[in-house]
Amino acid sequence: MRVLGVDLGAVRIGLALSDRSGTLASPHSVLVRTGRRGEDHAVLARIVREEEVELVVVGLPLNMDGSEGPAARAARDEGRLIATVVGVPLVFTDERRTTVAAE
Repeated sequence: MRVLGVDLGAVRIGLALSDRSGTLASPHSVLVRTGRRGEDHAVLARIVREEEVELVVVGLPLNMDGSEGPAARAARDEGRLIATVVGVPLVFTDERRTTVAAE
C-alpha cells in the first residue's frame, strides 16, 4: 500500500511517500503554500493520483501530555478538508518526538 505522509506547516507542507509495500518512506517534496487552501489541496490530490497513493497520513502535533493545542486543532481541521478532495482514506498520527526518533 502506497502511503503519503503530510506535515502541515503554516508556510510549507512537507510530503513523504512510502514504497509500494508501505515499509519505507522517503521525502517526496515540499509545497510552498500559495495562500489559497483549495489550490494547495488540489496539488495534494494530484500527487495522490499520480503516485497511486492509497492512504494519506497527516501528522498531528499533540502537546507532550497528549492534549490537542491550537496547532493540532488546525492540523485536524485542515486534514478534514484535504480528506474531501484526495479520494482515499486519511488518518491522523501522533507526531510527538518523531524528530528525536528519526535522529
